[in-house]
Amino acid sequence: MEISLAAQQQQKLQLTPQMRQSMEILHMSALELNEYIKQQAVDNPFIELQPAKETPLSHYAGGAQPDWWQNVDLSGDATLESVLLEQLACMKLDRTALSLCSWIIGNLDDKGYLLHSKEELSAMKGIPLAQVCDAVSLIQSLEPYGVGASTLAECLVLQLRQQQESSLLVYSLVQHDLVSIGQGKLKQLADKYETELADIKAAITVISTLNPKPGALYSREKPQYIMPDLALRQLEGKYEVILERSSLPTITLNHSYLSMLEQNPSKDVHRYLTGHWQAAKGLTDSIERRKATLLRAAGVMFEMQAEFCRNGILHIRPMTMKQVAEALRIHESTVSRAISHKYIRTPWGLYELKYFFASSIHHADGSMVSAIYMKERIRALIAAEKRESPLSDQRIVALLAGEGLLISRRTVTKYREQMNIMTSAWRKRSLK
Repeated sequence: MEISLAAQQQQKLQLTPQMRQSMEILHMSALELNEYIKQQAVDNPFIELQPAKETPLSHYAGGAQPDWWQNVDLSGDATLESVLLEQLACMKLDRTALSLCSWIIGNLDDKGYLLHSKEELSAMKGIPLAQVCDAVSLIQSLEPYGVGASTLAECLVLQLRQQQESSLLVYSLVQHDLVSIGQGKLKQLADKYETELADIKAAITVISTLNPKPGALYSREKPQYIMPDLALRQLEGKYEVILERSSLPTITLNHSYLSMLEQNPSKDVHRYLTGHWQAAKGLTDSIERRKATLLRAAGVMFEMQAEFCRNGILHIRPMTMKQVAEALRIHESTVSRAISHKYIRTPWGLYELKYFFASSIHHADGSMVSAIYMKERIRALIAAEKRESPLSDQRIVALLAGEGLLISRRTVTKYREQMNIMTSAWRKRSLK
């Protein structure tokens, strides 16, 4: 056997510190970026901040080519997403399944719950529902147990299955009687299950050991005030997206320190000044890239949502991040990063940009309506019901079918729960 050494050339994309900073800044909310800029101003003598003032507004203008770094996934420290992805990496999954599971994990909220139903995820991704169900089941097998659930009851059941010691009574209480437990109706529950009050209390003790927010352990979110990045305004008869520049302080660069570089300082001083000058320039460049990317993404979004601009929330049309990404010719993850924690002020209220990515439901005439529209119709029907005879979920299905809106009872139940609206039986009991 002959052993030899050989040189081989290889092209490889590598993130520079400035590119990584640009990606992090793109992901920040306006409030987080505000604090970040202030901290950088403390550490960098070249950065000076001035109170925000009215400046000419920047408008969306498509056509600019994205930077390649916008299509690179950014890995963070210990987050719920990273913990779940690490477990996936240890499994022998094909590329398609791994990609789908990773995408669904990105659609979990900070508590570990699915932000969208399986049907909505299927519609958003354009893949069969069965594939989504398999991927969700796989995610639900990961730790912390309970992640990937759509409801509190499902989250607790997932944890009970891992214990493998819970009684049928505990399962039944979790699946059907969490509201009654919360209201302290223990005697009624004992009568319902024909058991002793002590058995109900013992079952509730088991339930109390479960974690209703399994993903919260990894959450780094802090309570924040909302500071919108964008505004939707009508200008000369047209609705346009503009930047709310008053949300950020104005950055100016102190050129007096720059002049010191021209005076041939010592090597240490030269190194210090050069490093901080480059950091200051990198910060301002990253902020401008963030503004441009956010403006382009929101511009495309509200071109697609023209009916919402004119007529309000009931006219939000089905839209996916993939559609926006294709229109901008950037990666879908870049759109997700750009709109994350970003808000827009509209004539119809203040909304998070993610709110507009709704799944679609079929209309009888073959057209599609958004899930948001369907939820608002359900809310309106319940608001108009007779209080002494509230509408059941099945009755709501029939009324919506009369409007040409095709929806299952299960989906009505899910939407009602997402809107924190109680069952018809509970609404009727609340009158007594």
